[in-house]
Amino acid sequence: MAEHFNLVQNVIVNRLDDKTLLSQCSYLSSFQEASAWITANAADFVIRGAGLEVYRSTDEQPGYYGFPELAGLEAYLHSGSNIKNIIGRDQQLARELISECVKGIIQAEFFLYEERGYPTQQDYFDHWCAINDKTCYTFSHQDEVEGDWSQHATGVKRKCNLFNRSHVLNFEKGDNGGIVSGTFIDTYHEINILLRLDERNVVLDARAAHVRIPDKVCVSGAAGLPKLVGHSLAEMKKKEIIYLVGHRDGCIHLSELVYDACRLIRAAGANG
Repeated sequence: MAEHFNLVQNVIVNRLDDKTLLSQCSYLSSFQEASAWITANAADFVIRGAGLEVYRSTDEQPGYYGFPELAGLEAYLHSGSNIKNIIGRDQQLARELISECVKGIIQAEFFLYEERGYPTQQDYFDHWCAINDKTCYTFSHQDEVEGDWSQHATGVKRKCNLFNRSHVLNFEKGDNGGIVSGTFIDTYHEINILLRLDERNVVLDARAAHVRIPDKVCVSGAAGLPKLVGHSLAEMKKKEIIYLVGHRDGCIHLSELVYDACRLIRAAGANG
């Protein structure tokens, strides 16, 4: 009989007031439940406060953890190493969830471009492309882009909620292998993946389906997903996943989803 294991990770970024952002990341799986948060200035993204609550875990002690040392740090690109150094290796869950909160604020910047000092949306997008030309196929292949990101700012002006993102994963584990189905859905994207595994969690087949994307060129970023074939997801490290699935010819969002699949599979193997 097949066993089922699930993981849901949500990030939401809201304005508390004109000057303050609240970014929260909740993590709920068959084995863990926790929530992290940071507050930051809307204009410069400087962190005011940060914390984590662990409600249920097989790896870490439940309870509340505050991180006042993060105050004053900019919640932006390249802050990951500082977060790791401040929080420490013994609190892996805190490091990962607070980093997700930072990613949420970065993604919300599109709706704050004027406050961030960019005269127009195009000025913001040009800057974003310049600093992210090696992180994603779309940004590194601008000559192939057909659409206009301004479509995301049309309609109702965002006043309270600025950004939403969810990773949803299911691992169906049977005697002869398993299937991982996952969905990455946020304010800009909606992508599904399906990974077929053998009994050792080695990938036999890897596919992606793009339901909603900013531009058609995003589809080309999934070309690296089949490179997972032959690798055991239970043994893959995050850097290896990014190397195969992400970088300038891949998709950072797919690599994040695959990484969460690895976390779920490892937990299922250890606790299932």
